[in-house]
Amino acid sequence: MNDTAIPLRASSRLRVLIAALVSFLLVAAGAVVAAPAHAADGSVGASVTDASTSGVTVQVEASGLPDVAGAYAALIVKGTEGSISAGGGYAAFAMPFPSVSGGATSFTLTAPAGSLDRTQAYEVLVWQQHSNPDATTIYARGDVEITAEQWDAVFGVEPGTDPGTDPGTDPGTDPGTDPGTDPGTDPGTDPGTDPGTDPGTTPPASAALEVFLDDGTTPVADTVLQAGDTIVVKGSGYDPTANVGGRGAPIPANLPQGTYVVFGNFASNWQPSGGAASATRSVGAQGWALSESVLDQVPAQYQGAIRAQWVALADDGTFQATLTLKDAAATPGSYGVYTYGAGGVVNADQERSVALNYVIPPKIAISAALATAEPGITASVTGTGFGSATGVYAALIETGTEADVTAGGGFLAMQYVRGISGGAFGVDLTAPVDQLDRTKTYEVIVWKQHTMPNADTILARGAVAISDADWDVLFPVEVPTVETTVKTATAADGLTVTAAGSEMGTNPGAYVALIEAGTEAGVTAGGGFLAMKYVPRISFETFSVDLTTAAVTLDRTKTYEVIVWKQHTLPNADTILARSTVTITEAQWDALLGKKPEEPKPPVTPVTPPANVPGGSLRWAISSSFADYVTGPIAQGSISVSGGATRSGGQFQFGQSVGGDFDVATGVGSVVYRGSVRFTGHHGVLDITLSDPVIRVTSSNSATLFVSSGGSQVAFATLDLGNAVRTTANGAVSYTAAPAALTDAGRDRVLSGNSTRLNPVSFTIGSASAAPAGTSGTIAAASVTKKPTLPATPPSAEGIVIDEKNLAALGAGKAATVAAAGFQPNEEGIQVVVYSTPMLLETVKADATGVATWSGTLPASLEDGAHTLTLQGSVDRGLAFTLNRAATVIGACTVEGATLKWGYKESFRTYIEGIAKGGWTLTDVAYQYPDYVWESGAGSFDDKTLAGLVTFGGAIAFTGHEGALNTTLANARIELAGDTGFLVFDVTGTTQDGASVDQKGVRLAEFALADAAVVDGALSLDAVPTTLTAAGAAAFGTYAAGEALDPVTAVIPVNAECGSAAPAEGESDATAAVTAVSAPAAAEGAPVWPWIVGGLVVVALAAAGGVLIGRRSRTSGAAEVTTEV
Repeated sequence: MNDTAIPLRASSRLRVLIAALVSFLLVAAGAVVAAPAHAADGSVGASVTDASTSGVTVQVEASGLPDVAGAYAALIVKGTEGSISAGGGYAAFAMPFPSVSGGATSFTLTAPAGSLDRTQAYEVLVWQQHSNPDATTIYARGDVEITAEQWDAVFGVEPGTDPGTDPGTDPGTDPGTDPGTDPGTDPGTDPGTDPGTDPGTTPPASAALEVFLDDGTTPVADTVLQAGDTIVVKGSGYDPTANVGGRGAPIPANLPQGTYVVFGNFASNWQPSGGAASATRSVGAQGWALSESVLDQVPAQYQGAIRAQWVALADDGTFQATLTLKDAAATPGSYGVYTYGAGGVVNADQERSVALNYVIPPKIAISAALATAEPGITASVTGTGFGSATGVYAALIETGTEADVTAGGGFLAMQYVRGISGGAFGVDLTAPVDQLDRTKTYEVIVWKQHTMPNADTILARGAVAISDADWDVLFPVEVPTVETTVKTATAADGLTVTAAGSEMGTNPGAYVALIEAGTEAGVTAGGGFLAMKYVPRISFETFSVDLTTAAVTLDRTKTYEVIVWKQHTLPNADTILARSTVTITEAQWDALLGKKPEEPKPPVTPVTPPANVPGGSLRWAISSSFADYVTGPIAQGSISVSGGATRSGGQFQFGQSVGGDFDVATGVGSVVYRGSVRFTGHHGVLDITLSDPVIRVTSSNSATLFVSSGGSQVAFATLDLGNAVRTTANGAVSYTAAPAALTDAGRDRVLSGNSTRLNPVSFTIGSASAAPAGTSGTIAAASVTKKPTLPATPPSAEGIVIDEKNLAALGAGKAATVAAAGFQPNEEGIQVVVYSTPMLLETVKADATGVATWSGTLPASLEDGAHTLTLQGSVDRGLAFTLNRAATVIGACTVEGATLKWGYKESFRTYIEGIAKGGWTLTDVAYQYPDYVWESGAGSFDDKTLAGLVTFGGAIAFTGHEGALNTTLANARIELAGDTGFLVFDVTGTTQDGASVDQKGVRLAEFALADAAVVDGALSLDAVPTTLTAAGAAAFGTYAAGEALDPVTAVIPVNAECGSAAPAEGESDATAAVTAVSAPAAAEGAPVWPWIVGGLVVVALAAAGGVLIGRRSRTSGAAEVTTEV
């Protein structure tokens, strides 16, 4: 029972991987608070199948459960489900969660001996996942009978029956069963392991607390403090051996948890010993007082988090902590310094506090919009935290010009704000348009009344963000235009059109052409136009030219237009400056082509037309998938309807036109509709127009749909009328939801060889009619956000706040955390950029106070030397630092012969080979579907920190859209940075959206390393999911950050010394087994089971002696291979 515990021989990587698994389970499961389910009348049959000194194993068969996929199950003391908490309340928990099929499940529960009590009765409980067990969530329960013989097998013969095992009969004869005689398992009776019982050590006195200014000697007293100030906290009488227990993570529960040293805003009744909830304690800054000997025993994965706020707690119970003050998130009470037991431990003696005179400086929030009364900008200002002030001045000024402000000027708008109540106010400041300059920036300042604004009187200030859209309204951008008029129209001389251009801007010259409307894609230097002229010199942004074409080149059934485009280019969406439709009157057509003679018609027997035949129409989405593609992030295009067509509810609508010969009696014939739908994308490379659909019904079951495209009528789709709904009413025939299939001609002649799934077609054959009501013009367009350009040099080198430990970590290339204030509240898209050469690392979001925080590592490809880390958003903040990785000895292990497999993104490869009509060229890279494969990677790897860089080289050049897309990913690398890995490339060329790119060392994709392991001399990644980084999105230009990419597979061999177990050191019970259970949710009513499950994962692994890393001990004669679970 009380055999001396023997520590497992395993490196810190064991704890890393176990904790990673636990963390995943806790985060994923603990975030869910499910609504209670109705209890079911299920039944449980449970029987003990094994009993030994290790514990008992129970086989469970449950039935009558509800229709669910899985459930929670546990072995508990009978009737005690109400006492289950994050700290216990169960003897065993079913892992993995039992799966339920057909209302039944079968599983085993193994309870360690330490969780059992032979004096209690036990039962098995089965209940709803993600909930606490109660009358509304329990599915089934059943008793477990444990016999006396089975109890004896666990605990030995019951005390009192065997004098040799009775702890009261002979403490010196059976140390293995006498908890009072085993120094190896009872630290409470071993003077060498329990400083609290060592007669040579005097226990610390009662805890006491003192607070000083940053010099560490001047008492803080009533000194006014605010955010950014530094204080020194000195404590005494804090027992370093106290506070054992708690949640078990990050510090194992059998170690002292230490003491929180906190600056914050706490309620009057804040003490945990009084049962106060965590909501009564709002933390601004925190230190963690802990003995260094305890800290050294904390699992490796938690060391960094604790050391970032660690305060050394001496053996005599004293500590000294330095805290940088910042506002607490909430204000339940008063600001001060507080101490209390860490890790969930309650210790009333360490609950101490010192009140501080902390003030929160005033703040303003600003939103800018177009003024309503007159042209200009109105800045709406909301002020908070202005204390007892009854009035202030507020002004809208050019940024940084407060020194010019006087009573009579120096501002764009100013208000004297009176009657401030509760320290809050709101005011609107309007700047007229004639005082604004788009090239300048503006801000609002608020200062003390009856003073001038300066550093001593300004209470708050904030930038005014004016959107580009608002600037465009105030200062409209001149857009080139062209006006066309018919100058002459005769059969002999042809048609002459005068084209007058204006607002041509800085364009020195342009091409002007008369073309059939919409056919600019066919224009070349040698044709595709009716007339063209080159305007070599544009004076004062205007020009006027005449374009003449022979009458025989014209067709009165078509429409013509004049286009103007940039010289030395071909016309497309990016180069066309202006276009205008040419209006030709009927009289002018007659003059050109003569009057069209009426065709004689054979006599027909008059038929009385049906009265009030409904109007005909065609309603068709064409292809939803194609439309989504056109307006998506790849094509970045738009859809427009014209010529009488409309769109409503996702359907393109065409009215019935004259013509057609559909016979209602026979049910066959054709019907003509009018209108056009145009799809454009890829900056003009994709340009497809479908016009004037015609449906020719050939039988009761089939029809063909024709469209006009490129000047020709094309059989675009076949219609299955047999599977459509046919109705007739008042002489009109309707077909609803007729399945449509794309023809080969439609694919090749209209869609440029690209296949797509067509939507069903609905149409009515009736009388000539306009299209049903809907939207016309541009009805859909891609939302394209222009990527910001990174400044070539750091915009700022100051303003980022970082403590010494994080600065040292940053300089060593390790994980670090930085923060900066002054951004807009909740501002998004703040770019984290490192220089010398600008390299985008990530984008972050500011909190409600405008503070932006970034945690991460610098790219391994960043060279040692002087650099600047910046946060760029509405304001810029920076930090100059020196990178010196050499001092950290990164890459202790040599890597050779590594392999990498990654397909980038399957849908992108399909797109390249399909719509883009492109491909890829490989250099020192192979393609083995579905992956690109790199071999012979070499570099370095640190087994302890899981950091390293492996370089593969090679290049993949993607091309498409006739060269519009030409992007190369070169010099492939795998960068490992602790719990995160990156795929790093040099990205050059032209992106899909037409932008040029030349960026080195881009962290293109990232992946998690939580379950990575060094096994048999190699670190292996097996189909690990990857996502596009913010830096990758900026460089590659096709997808947004966070887009799922193909999984990565890699094998990284390391040399023989890497992954070897260190010589076994004598570990105490405090480090032999760790129960890593994260803190349960603080909100009342949140379920505790996700946290319990996480704890049981570790308990199960520790009990079984299993580990996640396969290693071979090099210190013993025989190979010792650990079990992989």
